[in-house]
Amino acid sequence: IGSSCLLASMSSHKKKRNKKLLNPSPLFPLSTANLSLPHDLLLNCIGRLSRLYYPTLSLVCKSYRSLIASPELYKTRSLLNRTESCLYVCLQLSPDSNPRWFTLSRRPNRTLARNKKLSDYLLVPVTSPHVTSVRSSSVAVGSDIYEIGGLINGVPSSSVSVLDCRSNSWHQAPNMQVGRSFPSANVIDGKILVKGGLELKDVNSSKWVEVFDPNTQNWTTVSFTCGSREWQSDDDNGMARHSSSFCLIDDVSYCFDNRKLKWFDDKVGYWRFATGLEGMVVLWDRHDRSSNCQGRTIWCAVIALERCSSEEISGTVEWSEAVLKVPNSFEFVHVLAATV
Repeated sequence: IGSSCLLASMSSHKKKRNKKLLNPSPLFPLSTANLSLPHDLLLNCIGRLSRLYYPTLSLVCKSYRSLIASPELYKTRSLLNRTESCLYVCLQLSPDSNPRWFTLSRRPNRTLARNKKLSDYLLVPVTSPHVTSVRSSSVAVGSDIYEIGGLINGVPSSSVSVLDCRSNSWHQAPNMQVGRSFPSANVIDGKILVKGGLELKDVNSSKWVEVFDPNTQNWTTVSFTCGSREWQSDDDNGMARHSSSFCLIDDVSYCFDNRKLKWFDDKVGYWRFATGLEGMVVLWDRHDRSSNCQGRTIWCAVIALERCSSEEISGTVEWSEAVLKVPNSFEFVHVLAATV
């Protein structure tokens, strides 16, 4: 296993239906799709499919591609209680290239894939034009991923870009009040709190902490001393937020340590190992033997977590597969799960 290993929250509101979403069956084969179905019926049918099929469906025709990107479809999914977590990964494939975003998808022809011993899942590129700043931070709020700050021509930026994961398109949010490079970013009560990352001359600035409200689209500054408990330290529970192997699910902290998954919450008061995982995590990489180790392969595993008691959390690996071949020089930049 390679040196890079990352976690992302892939929780589902309906635990009993989670497995069905991860292993969905299409309502109709693409080869026999009836493009003349009434609009409401088509919305209802596609709205019931897992989001993992949408990149493939978008290739059928322009009408499907437009429908899959429409707010109307995601309103239907919400009404049908079909929202799910979708994995997004930002990778820098070489030191001189701009980071690129990918999302997890089903392989279009799974029968052919199995005959050739290929995986059922792939990381596919998000094709909407965008340039990701180096040393930016990112958070997910609902169906939106916010890319915050970073360096532009070596100078901390106040820019905030938003990836709408329903349409996989980018737009700009209001700028922060001050430029930041790799700031701490977190979501608390639906608002984005951003701290630090200032230039040395601004370290004592009253704008050390800013809060963004996605509903009002406004940035405000707050006193660091009056922040909530979750925001008072960069090293929450002894694990840095910037660690690529840290994530927070339902107020429980998880991290990857020595090939095992650990968890922490205030009720227990110390770190414990999750059981039944055999060291499996959401994303990791290793040498690609098919290319004589000239590249690496990113692997993905989906783990269902269950709280057995106040002092025990167990996990079950639902699937684990290779999802993308990358150069040896690649780096993970961001890993997030958006709800769509």
